[in-house]
Amino acid sequence: MNRDGRTRLRSTATVVGTLFVVVLEMAFLTGVWHLGDGVHRQREAAAAFSAVATSVASGSATPDALTRTVDGLARAGVDLTPGSVGATAVDAARALEAAPGDAGALATLRVADAALAEELAEASSARAWLAFAIHAGLLVGVSVGWFAWFRRIVDRHRRLERELTAQRVVDQRERRLLALVQNSADLIVVIEADATISFVSPSAPAVIGRTPDELVGQHVKDLVGDEAPTLLALLTDGRQGDQAVRLRLTRADGRTIVGEGTLTNLLGESTVEAWLLTLRDVTEQHELAEQLSHQAFHDALTGLANRALFADRLEHAISRREGTLAVMFLDLDDFKQVNDTRGHSVGDRLLVVVTDRLRSVLRSRDTAARLGGDEFAVLMEETDRAAAEQMGQRILEVLAQPVSIDGVSWAVKASLGIAFADTRSSTAEDVLREADVAMYWAKEQGKGTLRVFDAAQHAVTLDRLTLQNELVEAIETGGLLLHFQPTVNLRTREVTGFEALVRWQHPSRGFLPPNEFIPAAEESGAIVALGSWVLAEACRAAVELQAPGARVTMAVNVSAQQLCKPDFTAEVAGVLARTGLDPTLLVLEITESVLLDDIVSAAGSLHGLRDLGVSIAIDDFGTGYSSLSYLSQLPVDILKVDKSFIDDIVDDRHAATVTLAILEMSRSLKMTTVAEGVETSEQAAWLEEQDCGRGQGYLWSRPVPFAEARALVPGGAPRVDEVRVG
Repeated sequence: MNRDGRTRLRSTATVVGTLFVVVLEMAFLTGVWHLGDGVHRQREAAAAFSAVATSVASGSATPDALTRTVDGLARAGVDLTPGSVGATAVDAARALEAAPGDAGALATLRVADAALAEELAEASSARAWLAFAIHAGLLVGVSVGWFAWFRRIVDRHRRLERELTAQRVVDQRERRLLALVQNSADLIVVIEADATISFVSPSAPAVIGRTPDELVGQHVKDLVGDEAPTLLALLTDGRQGDQAVRLRLTRADGRTIVGEGTLTNLLGESTVEAWLLTLRDVTEQHELAEQLSHQAFHDALTGLANRALFADRLEHAISRREGTLAVMFLDLDDFKQVNDTRGHSVGDRLLVVVTDRLRSVLRSRDTAARLGGDEFAVLMEETDRAAAEQMGQRILEVLAQPVSIDGVSWAVKASLGIAFADTRSSTAEDVLREADVAMYWAKEQGKGTLRVFDAAQHAVTLDRLTLQNELVEAIETGGLLLHFQPTVNLRTREVTGFEALVRWQHPSRGFLPPNEFIPAAEESGAIVALGSWVLAEACRAAVELQAPGARVTMAVNVSAQQLCKPDFTAEVAGVLARTGLDPTLLVLEITESVLLDDIVSAAGSLHGLRDLGVSIAIDDFGTGYSSLSYLSQLPVDILKVDKSFIDDIVDDRHAATVTLAILEMSRSLKMTTVAEGVETSEQAAWLEEQDCGRGQGYLWSRPVPFAEARALVPGGAPRVDEVRVG
């Protein structure tokens, strides 16, 4: 039964029920109204009997009248059973009728008549109170009933009002929703349980270029095309609630758009019993997101992967690899000159050419990246060492071909390092760092070359780096010490001076000679701090080595980095002032290579030192490009002949001839000559015969600590050819 039928049935039942209750109430009230009628008749009969009985007592009534009144009492329902008040009254009346003057019968009659009247009055009063109670109860019952019924009617009325209000709201919302659907820019599609389309919003022409009539009744695959398996899988899954979807739809004009929205399961909703698909066109946002993603992970200039994307792909390649994986690190040689001379625009164009050439030789599955500036990287998966090295050589060959930009030809060279990840223990960071290290090895051995990372060589490099860091700490904490090797007058065999030589008592490596840590100091730049420490300590020791009647010099080696310092002359002056050493007793030794690297700057520094009174010595003379021209330009006081010539002066005529030439040149330039590395008395005798002047070597003493050096100073000490040290 529908809602209207139920309403009519409820109204009819209400009317019939109301009529029934009214009739029943009227009948009940009528019964209550006549509830005291019997007692009233009894009182009338009793009054008639009382009047007749009185007449009988006076003798004016007839016996028939008394009989009739007695019958009236019986008909009225007065209790006349023996022993009752009514029976007593009747018996007294009949006795008085028989003896009209009997006073006893008259008294009995009066008492019985009064008792009967009182009894009937009480019965009448009881009936009245019963009627009152029934009326009151009925009134209360009816009032409560009508109140309850009215309350129910009111509640029902209010419920109907609420339902009507809610229905109006629902209708309003439905109309509003319909208006929103009709005017929504989103595509709204209702899909039945069998995957057919039952509704398409009017926005369909704007979104996909097709009208709703073309789609309603069609299978959903007619709407989504190639995305049908994805959508059908969601429909089959039957998941409750909203599901986010992103589908590619083909418009009627053939253009593909990206739709994003929700798929809602409303099969359980009785008013819908279908799927609701809502899509909005997010093609522009999708394309923008792809552009931003591409920009975030690709180099803007070359279009290659950037460092972040390369690291991510390398990480994934290492995690899933089988076999050998190679990483190349590529750096363009002298690229800075292009930017400095022709500008960054030309440099950028050159980088684009390099990128194109890289792409031309790499495999399709290889990943090339620009890490920054002129640094590139290449990831090769599923390769071997030979193929990777061959690819690296091919890259260098292709890049080496000249590039013409704005009529200017540029020769592009690059240094390339290769590292391999052969084990699961390798990480992306490790492999990339190893390729970077190999690239720097390639730069060191010559530009435009290739090097493969070698773990053993890297361990040596790391050891050298560790040594450099430890050396800096040793300089700061006093972990170094000086040994002193004497310089001897070849004629008198007396000590004329010392050369300060640094030593390092390493806490774990033991005693280290200079050739094991000086190169590391020069590479790291710690040579400047080391040289400053040696200079200060040597000058302090020189002051302590002076003896009465004997003035010994102190020779200190100076590196190129020290000599190039603008304030080096001021530093030397400061050390001399603090230690109190006579400047004429300080000899600064400089190698030929240091002088020839920048002779102009060297000349300026040396003249400043000479003005202080310091002597200048050329160490290892003859091993470089010896030339009278630079000797004539520089304030040099001493030439130290390299040991390589002294070793063979006795047995080799050529060595002897070269040494004689150096000695003659030194004398002609009025310089003092010191022969280094003298180890035999024959060498010393030959040098003395050739008037060399001074010598230095193991023949007289090895480098010794300060206490032993002090014992070698003239002035009470024995001759050095009589005392062997070390």
